[in-house]
Amino acid sequence: MAPQSSIPVSANVLGTIGTIFWCIQLIPQIWYNWRRKKTDGLPGLMMFLWAICAVPLGVYVIVQ
Repeated sequence: MAPQSSIPVSANVLGTIGTIFWCIQLIPQIWYNWRRKKTDGLPGLMMFLWAICAVPLGVYVIVQ
């Protein structure tokens, strides 16, 4: 892992955005499971949000 001083600002911004999206993408699954009172299956919206979250996090890991 690179020292903190050598990580570009853009990498930190993308990492932060990815982390926020990662947390937000859990909300539809929690809501879905709470309404159905079941925990099996994943809705398509969660999978779509999960894929979107992976982009900035992936860039962060590569740039870091």
